[in-house]
Amino acid sequence: MDKKLFEKANQFFKTRENASFSVIDEKGYPSSSAIWLIGNEDISEIYFSTFVDSNKYNRLKKCNKASICSYSEFNNLTLVGEAEVLTDQKSKSEHWQEPFIHIYPKGETDPTYCIIKFTTKRVSMHIDHEGAEFVIE
Repeated sequence: MDKKLFEKANQFFKTRENASFSVIDEKGYPSSSAIWLIGNEDISEIYFSTFVDSNKYNRLKKCNKASICSYSEFNNLTLVGEAEVLTDQKSKSEHWQEPFIHIYPKGETDPTYCIIKFTTKRVSMHIDHEGAEFVIE
């Protein structure tokens, strides 16, 4: 992995508040939805929340392969990897943000609230007129 490219991808991703998250649906087709990104140190692990009865949650239980894509006017970053549903209270508390109260009215102990942890395996990027693809080990 090229550390310079990794850092360039990180810097771009840190400016993003949301992205598109894609999973495989019940019929084997990709299915995308918008996500709000929360507390990500770098692109190797991405966290966001969802409902335990959501399509994302149910589809990830069957197939954990996923992708995240974020873009700006002329830049694009696509991350491919695996996602894990975290329902333990420690993870839910660690990633809780006050604006979530509008979505999960019972707070960080809301039984409908869970965290998705996405682990990046491959990066495809086109940032500042430079395209590259690399693997994260």
